[in-house]
Amino acid sequence: MNTTEPARTTANERLAKAVFAVLALASVLAGLGIYLLQERLGIDEDTARLIATAFLVVGIGDTLLLYLWDRLFKRGG
Repeated sequence: MNTTEPARTTANERLAKAVFAVLALASVLAGLGIYLLQERLGIDEDTARLIATAFLVVGIGDTLLLYLWDRLFKRGG
């Protein structure tokens, strides 16, 4: 039973990393989309820049989490 625990943890870890990678990409694309489509959306340029920057910061945060994942969640073995 102990032999399946590390495999399950590894699969869950890969899934979590994939979710954060998708969230990072989606955040950057959403920010870019809002900035490029600001006129069609009826958003002021300064507001669109602020929203795009916020999405970019979230994407950078998700990416940093991926790079620091192993340090944050060390395995006990």
